[in-house]
Amino acid sequence: MANRMIIGGPRQVDEASPTTLRFENSDIAFKLVATYLTALHSFATTTEVYNNGRKGALPWAIDDVALFDGAACDIRLKWSPRETVAPMMRNVWPSKIDFTSYPAVRIPQNTPLDLGVLEHFIFSLGQSILTTFVENQKPFLTATYGKVANWPSVWNFARVVRNAMAHGGKIRIDDKAQVQWQRLSYSEADNGKPIINIDLWPADLFILIKEMEKAIP
Repeated sequence: MANRMIIGGPRQVDEASPTTLRFENSDIAFKLVATYLTALHSFATTTEVYNNGRKGALPWAIDDVALFDGAACDIRLKWSPRETVAPMMRNVWPSKIDFTSYPAVRIPQNTPLDLGVLEHFIFSLGQSILTTFVENQKPFLTATYGKVANWPSVWNFARVVRNAMAHGGKIRIDDKAQVQWQRLSYSEADNGKPIINIDLWPADLFILIKEMEKAIP
């Protein structure tokens, strides 16, 4: 097995206590997650084309993996791209996407994820998946719960994150909302605070989206 892509950093991980985070083909966020992952895998493959001498990019073996760290959730997710990407190369959606989740040592608060030139790319992928998910479900949430104050708490948190993504990754609360998820909490007092790839890393986004799915009746 080779770790061929790491979105995170050096970290102590408890590999003796894994669990599975699964998105089924029938899940309402499934296609968004699959598209995010496929786009990221495509970029990783492109870098190998230019960084592997004259060998070109090598196919990912079934046990080659990508790693995603979470800052809010104290986890590391492991994903095997082949099981997701291979069906899509045949113009077929995969039946499921599995992440193996490991408990990990807590990342100090306000630690930025060092992405270099990938920062805008990763931000844009996260912006696309969360904004689309929130906006697609907004009519249902409004019809079911009415005003946003009555939405499930995880959806209210996601709404605030979605607004931050529309304001350069910084908190922008104009309705006196106070939201909380994991160990994060935001209010109007936090306006202007940057949170994307600081408080919330890519693995946190996948966990958040799964919890949003579960909150839909």
